[in-house]
Amino acid sequence: MIIDKLNFVPLNPGVYMMRDERNNIIYIGKAKSLKARLSSYFKSGSHDAKVTAMLASVVDFDYFLTKTENDALALEANLIKKHMPHYNILLKDGKSFPYIKIVDGEFPYLEVTRKTQSQIKSRDKYFGPYFNGIWARELLETIKDIFPIRSCNNIEFKRGVACINYQIERCMAPCNKLITKDDYVQIINNIKSFLRGEKEFGAREILTRKMETAAELEQFELAIKYRNGINFLDKLGERTIAQVARDLNVDVFAIITKGEIYVTSVLTVRAGKLIGIQNFFGDNKGVESEILSSFVMQYYQTNPIPEQIVAEIELDEVAQTLGCQVFNPKMAIKKKLLEMAQANANEYIETSIEKIKFKHEFTHGACGELGNVVGMQRIPHKIECFDVSHMGGEDMVASMVVFIDGVAQSKLYRRFKIKHGEGNNDYLSMQEVIKRRIARIGTNDPSFGTCPDLIIVDGGKGQLSVVVEIFENLKDIEGEQVHELDNREIQKIHDIQLIAIAESNEEIFVPHQKEPIVLSRRSYALRLVQRIRDEAHRFAITFHRKKRGTK
Repeated sequence: MIIDKLNFVPLNPGVYMMRDERNNIIYIGKAKSLKARLSSYFKSGSHDAKVTAMLASVVDFDYFLTKTENDALALEANLIKKHMPHYNILLKDGKSFPYIKIVDGEFPYLEVTRKTQSQIKSRDKYFGPYFNGIWARELLETIKDIFPIRSCNNIEFKRGVACINYQIERCMAPCNKLITKDDYVQIINNIKSFLRGEKEFGAREILTRKMETAAELEQFELAIKYRNGINFLDKLGERTIAQVARDLNVDVFAIITKGEIYVTSVLTVRAGKLIGIQNFFGDNKGVESEILSSFVMQYYQTNPIPEQIVAEIELDEVAQTLGCQVFNPKMAIKKKLLEMAQANANEYIETSIEKIKFKHEFTHGACGELGNVVGMQRIPHKIECFDVSHMGGEDMVASMVVFIDGVAQSKLYRRFKIKHGEGNNDYLSMQEVIKRRIARIGTNDPSFGTCPDLIIVDGGKGQLSVVVEIFENLKDIEGEQVHELDNREIQKIHDIQLIAIAESNEEIFVPHQKEPIVLSRRSYALRLVQRIRDEAHRFAITFHRKKRGTK
């Protein structure tokens, strides 16, 4: 089937998606020539172990045509973020660091945020990230002590009344039209230059003068605040890299692979200062020539794009797609920065290899063990767990938590208000929730649209049996969504593995199996089920308490 399908694949650039026997997307890639790339997979017998392992699961593929290879690169990043295929390079271990955002408007203001938007879609400006001892909020307060800008939100601003910040010379009161728009914008431009490291605008002198004035007026707490601001400027200065231009803003990428694991280090330089280094690790199962470009594109799905990028390989397509300069340096300071990132990646993988392996066993490895234990023929990629919470039948709610490859995906969690009105009936409540969840398979909802591989029910044999009834009678589910699905999608619903865990003895129940499965307390599979069950329980109780508190 696949070989026949290859004959009709065009030579155009585009993005391809590999699918397994359950129609799940397991790998997404881009190509300058779709036909050449896909043929290299299926018509060539020479592949390394990682690609061979992936191809063993592939039964079909899809593709999208794009006008250019750059368009394919951008589309690939978006699709990877949406579908999170198992064999792609995902950003693991990445933390959400704070940024300082200049919120666009007639009179812009500053705030600290951990969420960034595409620079194409937003006119807001982001500076950062700030980590490793550089506190964004402390920096923001220091900026406000130096530059007289508004601190109020838009609701307060619209009142048009000058606040105490105007009286203490911390704001020029644009709300009361005591400063022109042009003069205010100039202050904002100065802040941008300050954050880029281009000019200090006498920051230390301003803070010193304010500290001395506050001390003379015996406003000692305020004087200490200004002194802390001066110390903070010193801390920033200590991070200046010798021989680096003060206005240099660059991200440096280095990647090290060892066996089935890779580590990517991202070194962040802002305003000529080394802000910090982040390490990301993952399973080294992708096509190695595409690892770094794919990683960089995914990284900038959630991070602002700097003026320059440094990497150890040529990334011309990435540069054109992101609209910034990308260097593969052979000498000078950028080469030293790259060597610093490479050394950090190598050090991290050498010193953390056991920790990384343990985390892998605790997550994806535990999924594989769990699949074997409950008799699945595949590793459960997406796991959902449901729990019901109430107090004597009052304020009945339920929760759904989602884990992918053993890792919680809080953005996909969902809550339910029980509607059956039959009082304290946990069985009926669980049936209602599962029906409502199954009825939305095939929709565009990121939580409900795709089938889980495994559903865990919090409870014992009784709870499991009432859920099994639903899957044996899909035609009884209210709504038309399930009935509109094709036979392949219906089969995927039937293929969902169901289990329940009884909290009393931590026994796992499987449909049509009389005796429960009792696992060792040290089993990674049991720990995974317990972790997912406890998360569903926590999420349900939190919602129940919130619902009760609103009465």
